[in-house]
Amino acid sequence: MKILIVAGPFISLREPYKGGTEAFIVEHANELVRLGHTVDVIAKEADEKNLFQIIEFPESPLSMKDDSYRPCSEETGQQHYQTLQYSMFDVSSYDVIHYNSFIPEIYAVGALFKIPSVLTLHLPPTEKFVLMYKFFIKHAPVVPIGISERMSEQWKPHLGQDVEVILNGIPIQKWKLNKRDVDGYLLWSGRITKEKNAEAAIDLANRLKKPLKIVGNIFDRAYFAEHIQPKLNDQIEYIAHATQQELSKLASGASAYLATATWEEPFGLSTIEMLASGLPVVGFNTAIPPELRNEGLSVAIDSDDWQELIKPLETVNQTKSEACREFATSFDVKKTAKAYINLYERIMHKVEA
Repeated sequence: MKILIVAGPFISLREPYKGGTEAFIVEHANELVRLGHTVDVIAKEADEKNLFQIIEFPESPLSMKDDSYRPCSEETGQQHYQTLQYSMFDVSSYDVIHYNSFIPEIYAVGALFKIPSVLTLHLPPTEKFVLMYKFFIKHAPVVPIGISERMSEQWKPHLGQDVEVILNGIPIQKWKLNKRDVDGYLLWSGRITKEKNAEAAIDLANRLKKPLKIVGNIFDRAYFAEHIQPKLNDQIEYIAHATQQELSKLASGASAYLATATWEEPFGLSTIEMLASGLPVVGFNTAIPPELRNEGLSVAIDSDDWQELIKPLETVNQTKSEACREFATSFDVKKTAKAYINLYERIMHKVEA
């Protein structure tokens, strides 16, 4: 098959990734190529080691800044210009288009195309995304896919139809299995925002008098300055955004991984990545979807009170690294890619019929 994956013309797929969606796109596209398919990805850029081809829509040499009719910055104007180039792109050679974008104009244009399509729902429903995706599904031959049962159930009433689930996956072989250091530091990673709640991990580490390493990109600078930075010291360390290789190395010195997000994680790739590295995971139900929970390995509590994580953290103290890894192998990206291939073939045959 020849497959077009749509991220967005100003979306970077270089490491360190902005979020889990970018990581999914890269690893899924690479696995599709390994399985014998031709894959192009609409994005700004990607690391040279990847197997797929990047389709770039360039910025305009002219200024796209608008101070009058529809005021916008140069950056926003260039993004609009790049995105609308999708309308002039010839998609006729592709068997399937796979959408993983959060850009409204992409779907306004995509609704004009009649190529069999898949829409992966990476985020919970919001008013904007509900309207955007309902419009797209109404006008295009597209199948929506949830990345977890949680996502499927949340989107079903908004889309007025069943939403099939294909669980996300990671390239297990990229994550080195480490011999767990039970006396090592605690590890937390993610976007630095209020809903990701690194503050709870800090409070827990301080109570237990254990070192903590916080890894992630600062999305909310005001939150970081007010709630995180004042609590940093010799024991509580902030590490800037890290690549997967760097995060894997950090996992080798940790005793456990903390998942403390207070919003409902659509999937939680970081949980699987840490389990694959041999680390048990402890956190809130909101941060660890049901599919990723496993007694003694990946433990979630029905609370957002960090104090209630103390006991489950003690229970995983003797967890074996090999057991964490074995559970993580259920979420290999090979399995994810094969499920999508089956879906691609099914919708292609449906259109042909």
